[in-house]
Amino acid sequence: MKNIKFLTPENFPRHARKLATEFPEFRLVLQRWGLPVFWRRQEGIDSLVRIILEQQISFVAAQSIYKRVRSSLGSLSAKRIYAAGPDRLRTLGLTRQKSRYCYGIAEAVVERRLRLGSLTKLNDQNVIAALVELPGIGPWTASIYAMSALGRIDVWPPGDLALRNGVADLMPRVDTESLGDSGVRWRPRRAVAARLVWHHYRNCRSAKS
Repeated sequence: MKNIKFLTPENFPRHARKLATEFPEFRLVLQRWGLPVFWRRQEGIDSLVRIILEQQISFVAAQSIYKRVRSSLGSLSAKRIYAAGPDRLRTLGLTRQKSRYCYGIAEAVVERRLRLGSLTKLNDQNVIAALVELPGIGPWTASIYAMSALGRIDVWPPGDLALRNGVADLMPRVDTESLGDSGVRWRPRRAVAARLVWHHYRNCRSAKS
């Protein structure tokens, strides 16, 4: 774990200001909107399932389903999800695909094919490689888990529409499709950059509504 760098509530402001000194787009974000509130998810299957629920639907809809499933099962532990099975998960509002994905993750944990606690010891590439082996977990889901639950500092979720739109607004003269999917310009602080782009995008949307 010597070479693994983590993002924390304590060091996030320093990293964000460092990006702002190096890149004018983030200087603009901080001047206009200030520092975003640092948020983090808990490590474990609860957060991983929650991220899967957030795939391709609104945050509000995902929250509603998450609360319903958690309330019905008592908790989102691997054992309870596994015991519920995909059919019961579907009755709680999950699609056929997502119920199968969540069950498959729980099954992998119960059968000890996946040890979520051990991911903290792996580097970023190996964390993502271990997660994408599971059905329903692609690079976006794996990257969101790595940056939000494991606190990885140089991870960027490819294919995130809000990031694409936020980057396009901040930097209209660059190839935003490529940059919005890689964040390569902001290495080795891509997770910090992503939080700043999201911050800008959400504030812009709020200001227009």
